Amino acid sequence: MSYIFKSIMTILILAIVSACGHEKGGEIQTLVPPSSNTPTINKDVDPPTKNEKPPATQASFSLPDGYQIVEASTFTFAIPNSWHVEQGSGKDAFSFQKNGEQIGETEILGWFDSETWKNFKPNHAEQTDFKERNDLLAIKNKDVHLYKIQLTHTKPAADKDPEWKYKETRWYVSVKEDGRSYGFYFNSEKIDENVMETILSSFRLKKTK
Repeated sequence: MSYIFKSIMTILILAIVSACGHEKGGEIQTLVPPSSNTPTINKDVDPPTKNEKPPATQASFSLPDGYQIVEASTFTFAIPNSWHVEQGSGKDAFSFQKNGEQIGETEILGWFDSETWKNFKPNHAEQTDFKERNDLLAIKNKDVHLYKIQLTHTKPAADKDPEWKYKETRWYVSVKEDGRSYGFYFNSEKIDENVMETILSSFRLKKTK
């Protein structure tokens, strides 16, 4: 009887230990539901492109006091009311007169920058200054540069008037996307610097795409 009783007790103890261990294991395997504060990730949203450029913009045109507007097919600008403007020989080309004397003109060249300007520099002209004046530009988010170039034109030595000289200030609005440089040429001795700056600051492209 003693042997049977011990055997029964041993079996009961093993059963209890096994049951406790199974219950404990069940507790360990219980899954904890995710917190409602866990952020969700939308995989369909594309990250911003680092090289994406903002659209080109330019300030609204405002006619300065004492100036008149000049309309070309691709751009606009303003000149003093005392000037007379005439259509030039080329497209979007103009000439300016004051008191019957020509004092300036416009011309459109191919695009250039400070390195490639030498390919467009006129013959028989000494360059005395070259500056970049982007502070006058109204166009933003576009590859545009404004160059101010001082030239002194002369005539060939074989000319009847070899001592002749003409000092000219040229301004170019060079727009890489358009492949163009919009030139404004002025008689340096007849036109004040502030008048030139007002004209160039009024320059607006009709399309900025």
